[in-house]
Amino acid sequence: MTACRVCNEHIAAPTYEVPAPSLTSIMTLLDVPTRVFVCGACGHAQSDDVPDVQAFYDTGYRISLSSENHDQIFSVAADGAITYRTDHQAALALQLLDLPEGASILDYGAAKADTLRKMTVARSDLRPHVFDVSSDYAPAWQGWVPEQAQAVYSAPATWRGTFDAVMSHFVIEHVEDPVGFMRAVRELLRPDGTFLFSIPDVAGNPGDMAVVDHLNHFSDASIAHALASAGLQLQVIDKTSFPGAFFVVAKRVGEPAKTAVSSKSASDAATEARDICAFWERASATLEGGVERYSKRKVAIYGAGFYGSWIYCRIGQAVDVVAFLDRNENMKGAMHFGIPVLPPEELPEDAEALFIGLNPLKARAAIAAQPWLQRAGLDHVWL
Repeated sequence: MTACRVCNEHIAAPTYEVPAPSLTSIMTLLDVPTRVFVCGACGHAQSDDVPDVQAFYDTGYRISLSSENHDQIFSVAADGAITYRTDHQAALALQLLDLPEGASILDYGAAKADTLRKMTVARSDLRPHVFDVSSDYAPAWQGWVPEQAQAVYSAPATWRGTFDAVMSHFVIEHVEDPVGFMRAVRELLRPDGTFLFSIPDVAGNPGDMAVVDHLNHFSDASIAHALASAGLQLQVIDKTSFPGAFFVVAKRVGEPAKTAVSSKSASDAATEARDICAFWERASATLEGGVERYSKRKVAIYGAGFYGSWIYCRIGQAVDVVAFLDRNENMKGAMHFGIPVLPPEELPEDAEALFIGLNPLKARAAIAAQPWLQRAGLDHVWL
């Protein structure tokens, strides 16, 4: 039996389970199964702890360190203009936080802190601070974050109660104790200070459910329960400004307290999580059919992100993958699992099928908008 990380209720059995290897959010493999447990009491879904989690994030987790300008695509406009994730995060954070002049702000779990750096470019009055559990990102902070405003492994005691705002982008899904994480943030905030965090919305991006190092898959109900338990008052859950993610704003209030979760909202969230688990079961069966049709034949995979990598891990040994296709300019010329990453318009002529590794909620529209992917005789295999 497993205890829910948010409300501590017992969860008797996993809803979704596949054998090793499992795929991480940085497209590396772990020799562990992927199991997802769904809590009917608060609507939270969660996966097993990552083995030796401290070492994994200290020395094994390398987000955006492959190049100085590495970033992820947030959106592509009709004219082909690309907006990158950290640019959008910076603009959205400034809007949601509404920071006063000279505000002291901490990026908690900062990695390279690109979002905070872009915020300080737009607002030079901000006083930036950074914290991470790995020292590998420290070189990226030099020159724009004062040395005394940097911390690794633990936040200094002198920082307690000093920040107008703390933000944490796509971190809490990774932690074993999300309520404890939120309590630690609360201690760093001034009274009435603001906590902004972003986390995946598994309903908007079903792929999150299969990411083995995303230990937590939040719902509206479990977010509210976790914040109240940590002594933080929920202000906003924005799930439209960044499709596939929650951007959450909360305020420091009194001491942590127990909170009641609406049984209907928790039940609805649990049902939705179980439906997403069922989708991944069906996707596995779909890929098995694609492998049978194209065994040892040449195929390409659209998407060098999580979905495309997940597909490759399940078909790569049975078919001949000649290329990954991706529109991210920062991946041009890269190799992924030893296979070249090409712009979509350079789809190899000898590819007989294209396996679509995109969010299934957006995939068909994205592929339909690219005429060079409509080649006669090219089969599309959808998740």
